[in-house]
Amino acid sequence: MIHDNAPARRPSRPPRDLAFAHRQADGLAQLFQVAAAPLTVPSPAVRDLQVPAPAPQLRRTWRERLTRHPWPLAAILAVQAVLSLRLVWSNTAFTDEALYLWSGHLEWTHWLHGTQLPAFPAYFSGAPVVYPPLGALADTYGGLAGARILSLAFMLLATCALYGTGARIFGQRAGLFGAGLFVSGAATQFLGAFATYDAMALSLLAGATWLAVRSAACRRMLAQAALLALAGVALALADAAKYAATLFDPVVFAVAVLMTWRARGRLPDGAAAGVAVFAVTSAVLAAALRAAGRQYWRGIAYTTLSRAHGTSSPFGIVADSIGWAGLTALLAVFGLAALLVTQAPLPQRLMGCALAGAVALAPANQARIHVFTSLFKHVGFGAWFAAIIGGYALAALACAVPKVKERGAALASAGAVSLCATVGLMLAQTHFLSWPNTARFTAALQTTLPGRPGNILAADNGNVIEYYLPGDTGHDLFYAPSFFQYRDRTTGQHLTGLPAYKDAIRQGFFAVIALSFNDSRLIDGRLDRYITASGRYRLTAVLPYELSGKQSAFRIWTAR
Repeated sequence: MIHDNAPARRPSRPPRDLAFAHRQADGLAQLFQVAAAPLTVPSPAVRDLQVPAPAPQLRRTWRERLTRHPWPLAAILAVQAVLSLRLVWSNTAFTDEALYLWSGHLEWTHWLHGTQLPAFPAYFSGAPVVYPPLGALADTYGGLAGARILSLAFMLLATCALYGTGARIFGQRAGLFGAGLFVSGAATQFLGAFATYDAMALSLLAGATWLAVRSAACRRMLAQAALLALAGVALALADAAKYAATLFDPVVFAVAVLMTWRARGRLPDGAAAGVAVFAVTSAVLAAALRAAGRQYWRGIAYTTLSRAHGTSSPFGIVADSIGWAGLTALLAVFGLAALLVTQAPLPQRLMGCALAGAVALAPANQARIHVFTSLFKHVGFGAWFAAIIGGYALAALACAVPKVKERGAALASAGAVSLCATVGLMLAQTHFLSWPNTARFTAALQTTLPGRPGNILAADNGNVIEYYLPGDTGHDLFYAPSFFQYRDRTTGQHLTGLPAYKDAIRQGFFAVIALSFNDSRLIDGRLDRYITASGRYRLTAVLPYELSGKQSAFRIWTAR
């Protein structure tokens, strides 16, 4: 658990974070007054914008006693654990979870016994040697639930890092409200129960940010250099775990620059801190790429740098992003507005711009390439930064009202967090049930596959079958038409895509065919017609399921 206290000051001066937070809170109150004042009459709030901060002792109420003890953060972490744990056992493995855990088991087999590996680096959007082995280790001892709980542990660490970061930038109350706001988000709840590398990457990104902020308080240059170096290493690991995390690297660099600038009062000192983090991150990534080889670079280019453009509407992508992080983004804008109208130092105002702007990075990037894939996860990365300044806005609200109303204002802020949590709860639950439960499907295949050696066609659930039935399958699973090539036995012609499937089915190339009629419904329908026309297969199982109010079914065929 992270506790960050400001450096000791002279007894005659109030703590810096406390005085600063109160000055910013007054700015928030003045912002409300400016907005409410008639446009034709000069606003008193405009004339008196530079109002001196109230004496700190007038604000020392129950709120200070609340933040003096660790239990509020512990309560937030407990709520986060409950919100994610309710999802852990609610559905079977998603295809991405199955793929990364299965690949992790193969990595361990390769390291221990030298077995051959598929070309994972060429198409994974994260280094297959970073998260998958850890996930596979958790899966070995705890099953899918164990791997998902590992993700929860990473997300809990991200929340602790957010509290520590927010407390050092805006004060402890802001850190607590920011942590609560982050926990309430749908992406946070979802990623805490999703066994992919996203939670690990976000945790490392959060840790790098906290280290950069913490380094600014170091009085000894050697200690600061060590923390900045650790921040660079953590950031490089985050980028390696998930290549898309590099989108948020500039935000971490900016935080390192601005926090040191604010603490030392000199821009050159801040620039040196930012350059140090950048240099270490770049050096670690360059060394890793040089050691890894061309396949990794090919995977980075294919999945991240030169990702194929889709056909999704940019407006739809932005609207979907608002559903996932709109309330957090709104509070971040509110906090930024308060900073911009107060006496906050320039580094602090620029810090607010960087934190609030981070939430727009993922939607803007995916709107650019017209792709919805993984949007809900990437939005959660930006929401981590936005929650810091959003927490400041909620904490400052209690100081923007008369003292007799501050308890009500604090309750209103807590109510805003609760509203976010309610919306997030529904969104996370809906998204976690957006793929079919495959328990009956894999059970049926477990009785079918052992007596039928040969190739298996599983266009939509190949990864799931490999994960749940590792002893019953080889590596001959084909997931989509773009991944399948077939050479006609009669003509010798090389075919790809649907023509390849059609010819392979006509010639009885597959021993078992298992289709889900879900995401690849249109393709599965075509394959169904090819199977019927071939006369070579017998339908052995039809397993109905309902998904989002629509009826469908798994179908399994075996060669006659």
